[in-house]
Amino acid sequence: MGDQVTVDPGELEGCAELLRRNARHFLTIKEHATSKGGDTSGFTGLLSLLVPVVDGVVSLYGETLDFANSMMVKEADALADTAAMYARADQLWADIFQQISDQVDTMAAPTVGGAR
Repeated sequence: MGDQVTVDPGELEGCAELLRRNARHFLTIKEHATSKGGDTSGFTGLLSLLVPVVDGVVSLYGETLDFANSMMVKEADALADTAAMYARADQLWADIFQQISDQVDTMAAPTVGGAR
């Protein structure tokens, strides 16, 4: 028989949570980039000509970070859904095996040598 693959739904859920946590970092970076990196309040004279450029770059950077966040959250949700599917399948098989075990326990033992 070939190699077997086992799946631990709890591990998948843990990975999904890790992805969600890491996705939030993109929003923290965006917050910092827009509040600090996009601050043009000190731009005077010729530098004031760069205000629209800085605003555009900061906006694009923020949109990119939002996109990265949403993609990671999407993957986290998919992992969580997969974990739930595996957990339901495991429970279904456990219930089936329990029903079989219960039926075997209630069966009459066979008579050795048969009835005469």
